[in-house]
Amino acid sequence: MSRITTALTNLLIILIILSFSSCKSESKELPKGKENYVDVSELTQQDGNKTTDNTSPAKTPNIFVVSTVTPAKPGNIVDFVWNQKGKEVSFSEYVKGKVVLLNFWGTWCPPCRREIPDLVSIHNESDGKDYVIVGIVLERDVENAEKNVGDFANKNGIGYLNIIDKTQSIARAYGGINAVPTTFVIDKKGKIVETLVGMRSKTEFLDAIARANK
Repeated sequence: MSRITTALTNLLIILIILSFSSCKSESKELPKGKENYVDVSELTQQDGNKTTDNTSPAKTPNIFVVSTVTPAKPGNIVDFVWNQKGKEVSFSEYVKGKVVLLNFWGTWCPPCRREIPDLVSIHNESDGKDYVIVGIVLERDVENAEKNVGDFANKNGIGYLNIIDKTQSIARAYGGINAVPTTFVIDKKGKIVETLVGMRSKTEFLDAIARANK
């Protein structure tokens, strides 16, 4: 009996090791675990942590509100414009010649918040690299969106560009966002080469960037 027990134990250990060593492949569908994403329809629900403070927005230099959106053919980069220091800046010019992680998220979304540290880490390592991260923020509390996002960015060290999409015009132009976080991987030619729905790890983001560079 002891030999059988030992054999079964060894088999169980091998199966456990194999289960943890598997890698996720490209995903264009919702992950099975609801904990990895939040339905965008929940934007209409009341946020228990809603901020009612109407003081001036936090001074975070890389957070702006979209002003205009230019539609595009499916699979191509959707251009949009924001005002920065009195000048209009376009997304297409900002990311020109770069691989882009275009990350749709919200401060109210737990999976979004959990992947933020990995995105911050990737951004902090981007000097001299050929990629850029841009966040598109879909907030519940539209009235206080700039302050809430600014406070969150300051607290979590978010230094990459974030555009607040108050009317979800960018989201609609990209074919509609059903769940957050959703990240579009865009190659240097402005083509969407991968769609990641649900929370991802630093390794998965870096792998997606590498694939877009091939």
